[in-house]
Amino acid sequence: MNRRAGSGATQTSGRAEGYGERLAGVELDLPDFERVKIPDLLLPVEHKVSEHLEQIRSPYVDWVVSAKLVEPGTRGHDVLTRMKLDDCSALIFPDHPRELVLYGAISLALFFALDDVVDDVNADLSKKLAYIRRVGQIASGDAPAAPDDHIVRAWHRWFKEIEGLASPPVFEAFAGALRFHLRALRAQTLEDQSAVLCPTAYLMRRRDNVGSSYFMPLAAIFLEREHGLSMQGVLEDQHIKSITELAALVIVIHNELLGLYKDTRSGEANFVTLLRREHGIGLQDACDLSGRLADDMVKAMVQMEADLPALVDGYEEKAEAITRCVRTARSLVRGTFDWYRITRRYYDEKYFSM
Repeated sequence: MNRRAGSGATQTSGRAEGYGERLAGVELDLPDFERVKIPDLLLPVEHKVSEHLEQIRSPYVDWVVSAKLVEPGTRGHDVLTRMKLDDCSALIFPDHPRELVLYGAISLALFFALDDVVDDVNADLSKKLAYIRRVGQIASGDAPAAPDDHIVRAWHRWFKEIEGLASPPVFEAFAGALRFHLRALRAQTLEDQSAVLCPTAYLMRRRDNVGSSYFMPLAAIFLEREHGLSMQGVLEDQHIKSITELAALVIVIHNELLGLYKDTRSGEANFVTLLRREHGIGLQDACDLSGRLADDMVKAMVQMEADLPALVDGYEEKAEAITRCVRTARSLVRGTFDWYRITRRYYDEKYFSM
């Protein structure tokens, strides 16, 4: 996207609609890249900033530095502390607990540290698979061993700290979702993804391996702590799962649209280019089609949420927990979109791999 889009402004022009807010897109106008306009996209909530952002800035930086995810004075330190911390400013709805904002931000740093290992198209496949397997073992309760690097050790620290804050049943739901996410990451190691995958297969795989796949049970831990709610039944309800899975699909499509330049230049698969190939259409038409798919999913989230009182057994007793859970899914869609627009990760080649 152009340099103006990377200046840190997350809100340009938007208009309220029945299902949320439609936000004007940006143009991908970069050297040696086809000029396309990201379609005006429907977001399920308006842009909001967490009131806890400044409170968690120092503990967040202290955590990622002490865990050796970044070294002070390096480019990676600049990205994680200046750009990725801003992710949580929009990603967490303002009334979410302070601890959720902090540990949500840490989860993003960990996600991208691991994602950069998996996304390296030139890395040895067996080493990537072994790395994913090792982090999965950590998420199953293993302690770090002598050969483990700083990323694996940081994942272990984060995992154990969350365990100390969670009720056992909700922690197990979180741990299970995290292990599922890590197993799903193996799909990113398949060779020649852009050549062999049909768009739907790619989209479903990305739904499972995107970080939001474990963020909902992570959020449930802190919503339960803050408000004295019982979240286990909410997480297990299939109707609510359907809404949160739709949120993950929307997040993926938004990522593919705003990460189009990065993926094309770095050789990774992308949903937009797969649509272009499979349907024999131009890149702009593929972007527009992707946008319509994402918008339809946002509308489906809102409509399905309205049906929950008639579908969920004992809805009245669970109403607050359900409302907070679904609101988290909505804010996750909006917040990740806002961050995609401000981070250099998606338009500056220096930041493609940290």
